[in-house]
Amino acid sequence: MTTPSVPSSPGSAVKALRPLFAWVLLGYVALHLFFTFFGWLLPSPDSTFSSRSASAGFVTLYTIVLPLLALLIATQITPVLAAGKLMAAIALVEYVVVLFFGLVSFLLGLGRTFDYVNSARSAFGALEHLVMGLAELGIAALVAYAALRIFLSLGGTLPDFSARHAPPAPPSEPPTQVLQ
Repeated sequence: MTTPSVPSSPGSAVKALRPLFAWVLLGYVALHLFFTFFGWLLPSPDSTFSSRSASAGFVTLYTIVLPLLALLIATQITPVLAAGKLMAAIALVEYVVVLFFGLVSFLLGLGRTFDYVNSARSAFGALEHLVMGLAELGIAALVAYAALRIFLSLGGTLPDFSARHAPPAPPSEPPTQVLQ
């Protein structure tokens, strides 16, 4: 019977698990966003679309922190993981989803939240929803910017959608010479 080798330091004990941790964190957020999206979109007999929007949960502590933690594990501990650029691209896509659907559900949920203001307590709750929703979206945007910088520093490029970007010119035909 062989015994597993004992790592020489706590750092080396976990270093081999870095890719697994990073992929699991990114995968968890992807699953969370998948189920949140369909839970928000699919109708329910006891809720309206605006009430589901008010409590959708696209922008949460998990969706903000876990992709960043995965990127830090993949890129800030030496050596940078070979899949670091791919992980950064996936985290960036997750943040785009978080920000887009978080903003849409936040705006739709505001109508529901402010529609039911009829007391000081409900007014304070609506104010809390507004302020905390904006704060969460702001933090998510900041972390998305950090993910973008990490992606670009790893050699990633963004597509150029500008109007100035012209398609490449077709190859020109060589000039024909007239024989006399």
